[in-house]
Amino acid sequence: MTNETVFLGALGSGSSGNAYVIEYQDEALIIDQGFSRRELLKRMECSGFVPEKLCGALLTHEHSDHCKGSRVFCDALSLPLYTTAKTARYLSTHGTLPRHVCAFEAGEEFDLGNFKIKSFSLPHDAVDPVGFQISCGNVRIGIATDFGHAPENIRRELRNCNALVLESNYDREMLLNSDRRLELKRRILGVRGHLGNCESCQLLPDLIGEQTQLLLLAHISSECNTPELVRENCLSMLQLLDIEEKLHFEILSQDQPSSKFEITGGGQ
Repeated sequence: MTNETVFLGALGSGSSGNAYVIEYQDEALIIDQGFSRRELLKRMECSGFVPEKLCGALLTHEHSDHCKGSRVFCDALSLPLYTTAKTARYLSTHGTLPRHVCAFEAGEEFDLGNFKIKSFSLPHDAVDPVGFQISCGNVRIGIATDFGHAPENIRRELRNCNALVLESNYDREMLLNSDRRLELKRRILGVRGHLGNCESCQLLPDLIGEQTQLLLLAHISSECNTPELVRENCLSMLQLLDIEEKLHFEILSQDQPSSKFEITGGGQ
């Protein structure tokens, strides 16, 4: 293990809560806080992450499955919350803004402890949603969920990252045949909705590069998708690209934290 070793884990991912932790050297970040403070701490312990190492929290957008625990968790641990100025204003008007907030504009780059962070806009029906490319030494981690299509800015920031967290929210046939309201189906399928299994897989040839070691498929719908369908779609694409044995991929769970994945840096 070297100084370029980075640890990544998902505390949970889905429509009921999302949170990820990145640990590098003696510091850690939490990205999204979509569970209660108690649940976040419990899941961190299960995953082997130490809350005392956290130097800050990032928030992608204001939907409750991403920010449910933001205020209480950040205030309890005296953490600054980094989110866009528009999202911060929304949280403030709803009484859910932590005491210590560092606002940025979508597209801005900034440093937080040992981490270099690039934000980028996502097309989603939220106030000002963003994804993140997070650099830890030579390791780059791309995180993007909750978006309906992938313009070039998203592809550019996610391309050839060492680790990639990418949405694979729904199976189109299951969604269309579900009992969900037509309005909700249209929202999910829209350009500011969510990314389905097929759309996610179609992005992989453009995103996966020589540096990519780890692919985590996230935000799986419990009603309109199954892990088996996600795995089948992804494996087919990885086999087509002839990289299924070179790349580790896993499907994230809503109910259980993931493993603590180890990512090692190399030249870019």
